[in-house]
This record gives sequence, structure tokens and C-alpha cells, in this order.
Amino acid sequence: MEMGEVTEQGAEQVSMDMEDAVIRTENLSKTYKRWFRPGTCALNDLTITVPKGSIFGFLGPNGAGKTTTIKILMDLIKCTAGKAYVLGKPSYDVDVKAKIGFLPDSPAFSPQLTAYEFLNICAKLLRLPSEVRPGRIEEVLSDVKMADHARDKIGSFSRGMLQRVGVAQALLNKPELLILDEPLLGLDPFGRQEFKNIILSQRERGTSVFFSSHILSDVEEICDRIAILNKGRLLCTGRLDELLSANGATVTIAPGHDDILKDLITTASGTSRQPDGAWVLNFEHLESVKPRLDELAGSFPEAVKVSAGHEKLEDFFFRCLENDRSKAAMDDEAK
Repeated sequence: MEMGEVTEQGAEQVSMDMEDAVIRTENLSKTYKRWFRPGTCALNDLTITVPKGSIFGFLGPNGAGKTTTIKILMDLIKCTAGKAYVLGKPSYDVDVKAKIGFLPDSPAFSPQLTAYEFLNICAKLLRLPSEVRPGRIEEVLSDVKMADHARDKIGSFSRGMLQRVGVAQALLNKPELLILDEPLLGLDPFGRQEFKNIILSQRERGTSVFFSSHILSDVEEICDRIAILNKGRLLCTGRLDELLSANGATVTIAPGHDDILKDLITTASGTSRQPDGAWVLNFEHLESVKPRLDELAGSFPEAVKVSAGHEKLEDFFFRCLENDRSKAAMDDEAK
């Protein structure tokens, strides 16, 4: 898939009606100004749409602009140019904040407080009625599998437990939208699985989820839409299944036809031998080998089977970054 085709899919997404989007940005830009020095452009002309009811993965390397975008959406910083809408209103709208659950990338906790005490303070800040607070706190602690640690000091918690407490506070107000900045960072595989289950359970309750992450395998597992940024610019956005489809191919060579392999195996991204002696070859880019595959399938129709394959998100991610670097290098040479 060429980069132009990817961005066209993203353009279709942006055309959605505003009432169908929980997040929408239009040409969003942010430059951090410095005294007597050129400013740093952290975000450049970002336009994305996050549909209601989706789990949206916001991806990019360090310094891509993910946290800057989230801070603008949460009205923690102001954009330099462009617009940001959350739940159909400008991101600075006070009423919108009551409908959002937020977990920053490095949440701070008072170690001397218990989990219950911390959440009780958060509930008061959210202005939850006093008669509602105890039941709601117990409910969110149960949701994040921390009910047994309600009276334990936060200072004794592991990284995974702290993350769960952070999510619990984000759920206190029964948000329509969860915005999570690197929620899986630092968690072990078991903790990540629990966290993914929490996110999936929230979608089942009607909550939309927008989160950034570096762990691409987890994003591929639970997200239905993604956007990829690099150096503040949007590289692609769209439905995950559409972005990863129609690129690769899986070729099965029947037992006894190993001679067919010789000019294919060197270009395959992966190979495996089946118990019956058949070979399975995976190709990331179908177009590069399609003429040869068509020729082999015509000559050996009983021995060669070609089926469409899905590219892995990790491969797609790095291909997008590499294409972006190549384009930037060509632009520099043209100057």
C-alpha cells in the first residue's frame, strides 16, 4: 500500500459528521517558543477524527507529538493554530471535562494515602455526591481488580497496581470518553493483558477510548482504528483492518514441489514447514512477487495456492516511518 492510498482512507474518516466523532482536530499545530532561539514544532497540521464507540490507537516514536496532542485535547496547553473538538465541543469547554476520564503518561500519587483515600479525593474534585462516592469508589476498584487493596497504602503498590489506580480515577465519573497516555508502559505481560481487558470492557459499556502506546502488538489486538505520527506530522489514519489488508500474501506449496521454492524463498518475509511437508511462505508486499506467483499458479495449479494476507501492524508502522524518512531525504536533496 502506498502512502498516498493510506492518507486517502484517512481523509474519508475525517469527513464523518461531527456528532459521530468523540474527538476531531482540524489542522492542529503547536510550536514551543524559546527566547532568542527558533521555536520547536511539536505538532504540524494534524487532522484526525475519532468515531464514537471506537478504541483508537495513537501511535508514533518518541517526540512524534502524541503527548502534545493529548495535552491540547485536555486543555492543559493551548494550540498555536487549528482547532480541537472533544465530544462535539471545543476542547476548552468546561462542560466537556466532566465527561472525560484522563490518565496522563506519568501520574503522580501521594504514597501515604490508601487507594480508597486517593479515589475519595478525586471523587470530591469531580463533585460526586457524598452519598454516591463510597459505592462508586468500590465499583471502580472492582473494575480494575483492586478491591482487595482499597485500604493499602499507595506507596506499597507496584507499577501495574499504580496504573490500575490511575484508571480507576479516570472511571469515577462514568466518562463517555477515556483518554489514556501510554497506559501500557512499564507493565509486565500479565498486567498488560489485564489492562487490555479493562479497555475492552469499557467499550462494551459504551465508552470510547483514545490511547497512545508504543506496544504495537497490543494495539493491533484491541484497536479498531489508528493514527501514526512522526515528527509532529500525520502519516496515516484509518480503520486498522483496512490499513493492514491487501498488502501481503500467503503462499502454500504442496508437498513434493520443493523445487518451486528456489526463486521465492529469498524474497519471503517468513517461511515454515508443515507436518505434511508443505511449505508456507509469507510476503509483506504482494505486488513485488505477483507476476511470478501468477506464473507458478498457472503452471502448477494443484501445487501452488495463493491467499491474501494481512500485514502486521509492526511491519506497517516501520514501513510508514521509512517511507517518511525517504520522502524527507528526497525533499532535502531537492532544495
